Amino acid sequence: MWFPTTPSELDYRNTAPFRIENVGVIRATPERVFDVFATGEGQTTWFQDFVACRWTSPEPHGVGATREIELRMLTVKERFLAWDRGKHLCFSIDAVTLPLARGMLEDLQFEPAGEGQTKVTWRVHYTPSLAMRLVHPIARAVFGRMFTKSLEGLGRYLASNP
Repeated sequence: MWFPTTPSELDYRNTAPFRIENVGVIRATPERVFDVFATGEGQTTWFQDFVACRWTSPEPHGVGATREIELRMLTVKERFLAWDRGKHLCFSIDAVTLPLARGMLEDLQFEPAGEGQTKVTWRVHYTPSLAMRLVHPIARAVFGRMFTKSLEGLGRYLASNP
């Protein structure tokens, strides 16, 4: 069963009431890091609780492309809002299989950080659902840890798969 969210646009980054932010430096070029995020390469290795990535729009993928990301506990429908290889990737979560959020957007920035390294800034902007507000501090900690572990896993994955 899907719980639709309010589809987000780029300006939601400025109006969402909550944000989780993770920043890390990864030993790979911005283009390589972007490609791994954009294509879902190796996600079973680096993204915590990842199960599958299913594209629901035809190639070539870019702004407007859609996919479903299945995790152990939930699945989300993503719609890409920004696709600037090696620089910026942003997508709206337009539906989720658990009633977690009324609105949600993930925004990733990739910046050169020295020879062959990338600073990744991964922000999740969201409005919790009424049900989620009751357990928001706990859920925020769980999801924050998931994104932190996933970013660390991405660094390990890219160190092994340059």
